[in-house]
Amino acid sequence: MRVLIRRRRISSLALAFGIGALAARSPRAEDAFLPLQAATPGSFNYARLSDIQVFLDASPSRCSVFLTDGQEIKAFQKCASITEHLEQIGLVSFPNAFGRVLLAPSFVTSMVSIGKETCRLNLRNGRWAPVDLPCSKVHDAFP
Repeated sequence: MRVLIRRRRISSLALAFGIGALAARSPRAEDAFLPLQAATPGSFNYARLSDIQVFLDASPSRCSVFLTDGQEIKAFQKCASITEHLEQIGLVSFPNAFGRVLLAPSFVTSMVSIGKETCRLNLRNGRWAPVDLPCSKVHDAFP
C-alpha cells in the first residue's frame, strides 16, 4: 500500500515539476493561479500554474494557454506579457509564426516534422504546438 501511494506521489510531482514548479518561485507565490486577459478589457480568466503545459503565441495579439486536461484558454495579450514575471527555469522557448512557444520539455511526448523548418510538438494532453525549427534543433534544445 505504501509503495502505491509513494508511486502516485512521485507521478504527481513529476507531472507538476514542469511549469508548476514555477509557482513557488514567482513573485506571487501565494497565488497558484495566473491571470489571463479575457476578451473584455479589464476582465481576466485564471489558470492554475501547475496545470499549464504550454504558452503559445497564436496570433499577433493572442496567447493560447494549453492545460494538462486538454483545455485551451485564450488570453488577449502576448505570451511574453504573461510569463515575464515567471522565472523560466526548466522551460524552453522556440520561435513560431507569431512569436514564441514556451513549455516544459517533460510535457512533450513526440516531435514530428511537418515541413523543412517546422516541427510539431505533440503534448501529453493530446494537443500539439508548431515551432519554426527543424525537429533536430528542437531535440538538441531539450535538456
